[in-house]
Amino acid sequence: MDAREVVSAIEGIIKEKKIEKSKLSEIVKSIFLSILKKKYNLDEEANAEDYFSVTFNIDTGDVEIIHEREVVKDEDFEDPVSQIKLSEAQALDEDAEVGDDFPEIIDFDSFGRRHIIAAKQILAQKIKKVERANTHDTYIEKIGEIIMGSIHQITPREIKINYDDIEVIMPKSESVFNERYRRGELVKAVIKDVYFKNQDVKVIVSRADADFIKKLFESEVPEISDGIIEIVQVARRPGIRSKVILETLDSRVDPVGACVGQRGARITAIVSELNKEKIDIIQKIGEPKMFITRLLGIKTEYQIELDTENKTAEIVVPDHIYNDVIGLKNSNIELTEEVSGYKIKVMTESEYDEITNLTIEKVEEFTDELKALLKDNGITDAEKFFETPKEEILQIEGMDEDKYNYIKATLDSYYAD
Repeated sequence: MDAREVVSAIEGIIKEKKIEKSKLSEIVKSIFLSILKKKYNLDEEANAEDYFSVTFNIDTGDVEIIHEREVVKDEDFEDPVSQIKLSEAQALDEDAEVGDDFPEIIDFDSFGRRHIIAAKQILAQKIKKVERANTHDTYIEKIGEIIMGSIHQITPREIKINYDDIEVIMPKSESVFNERYRRGELVKAVIKDVYFKNQDVKVIVSRADADFIKKLFESEVPEISDGIIEIVQVARRPGIRSKVILETLDSRVDPVGACVGQRGARITAIVSELNKEKIDIIQKIGEPKMFITRLLGIKTEYQIELDTENKTAEIVVPDHIYNDVIGLKNSNIELTEEVSGYKIKVMTESEYDEITNLTIEKVEEFTDELKALLKDNGITDAEKFFETPKEEILQIEGMDEDKYNYIKATLDSYYAD
């Protein structure tokens, strides 16, 4: 077994794995220094480069190893690694003198089979290390990009996808709950994360991340990729609904219309990729009442009260649109709250009328005696109770502090969130 086999193996692996040639010289050098360290029984802490120099010609594949030692008198000879006897040196070069640095080319045949096998093992380890580093560096730059690969394995925890010459992983948490995946089918996903785990590179992709929708819009809408329209925010409930918030840098361009496309072609392509997930496209505006209205998609008459200090909104809508305003699994409200920053309470007109016209007779918690006591003294509904000063109510015969507090707390509960 010849040491040149190591070089040949390196060249073959480099070509197969597409590792840069610039790294080849470094690998070869480290491999042979490792062999030399073992061959000459150097300590683990010793630096082989203090005694040996390895030169590798990338073009020809030739390797030259030179052993550099100091010429010493024969009787002073102690270390065969750092010293050479004067008699040995002069046998090779008659001009050699004590104190000279004596370079000697090492013959490959001097390497034993055991050292070459060890070198090949080190080579395999280093190639894998370089390959992992290349994969990591390549895909760390691709975070946020959409890829398309072929599903080759599905487990309860993850989906493994073949992409290019690697395997990427889509964890269950990054898949969409109502999508069905099959082995062999092509699937698009966005690269979300790249990291090392147990010395392997993990490339994590997602179809559930909001960035997936953002990148789909960028690929379908040239005005976004050109920077004319900006996606300010994407709020998403994967598989159910998303809200895409836009701003335009050119007042002549309608951002919503551009994303919808002629005859809805652009948005149709995006929705189709998302398995018909509902997509709301909204242009961002500064006036919160109108912005919340657009976020909720309300197009009929309604009532809205905003508390800008506490960031709350109370909205009353017609009964027949209540379910649309709430959305599937409360998604429309939750997404609107996420985008607007407001806590939103929605009620129907029927609910509002019932609360605002709450009569004492309708309060099931009150006994008949208590209802009669209030009604006989002109307090027929909740509104009248809250309008009447506490001192005046306490003057009613049969009324006391505990009873007043009970009445107030009960009526308050009907108006609580």
